[in-house]
Amino acid sequence: MNIHIIPHGRATSHVKRGLRAYSGADKVYLLTSDAFESEGIELEADLEEFGYDLESRLIDAFDLRDVVDTIVSIAKQHPGDDLFINITGGTNLVAGGATSSAFFIGATPYYVLEPQDGTENIDELIMELPAPTQPLTFEVEGLQRDLLVTLGDWTDEGRTGVIMREIGEALGESAQKVSYHVDQLEDRGLVERRPSGRTKHVYLTDVGKLYLQWTGEE
Repeated sequence: MNIHIIPHGRATSHVKRGLRAYSGADKVYLLTSDAFESEGIELEADLEEFGYDLESRLIDAFDLRDVVDTIVSIAKQHPGDDLFINITGGTNLVAGGATSSAFFIGATPYYVLEPQDGTENIDELIMELPAPTQPLTFEVEGLQRDLLVTLGDWTDEGRTGVIMREIGEALGESAQKVSYHVDQLEDRGLVERRPSGRTKHVYLTDVGKLYLQWTGEE
């Protein structure tokens, strides 16, 4: 099944254009805030007329955690389905939360452009962002979890760009063992290593921060 998750604000034309481009949408979730609830009701009625299987969710457009939690909860209802997120509408915070969530759950984020002269093919108005290699709705356990949480604590304290030896000392593990687990976390996009001279420093990525936030460690 193709599942579309679509935040919106006052403007809603991008919703219809996006769904026209993706003609095989099996289920549509509209994310509506209090300020634009009337627009959401009108949009819902329009889309139901076209036969879409529709469900609306109320979100706090100024609460990133609420936006992310809502999108992740929808994704958990559709394991194995193809997920798409229209990141065009809503507040800047909602758009940012929707984009981050797309990478978190393994969805394809897309943006719908405004027509310029009316002659564009509908497909030309859709910009897809690269899809993530894997969703982040997995469990990070054991030493990898300890490592990630430690980096999260240090990041909150303003301590970033640490070396393997520092991580090993904090966790009571060898630098070689730490390096192996950093590799695993880097493959998942949760941390990254940046060279500084002859040494590589380890940083928590934005996706790593999001993972810790959603799993209750930040």
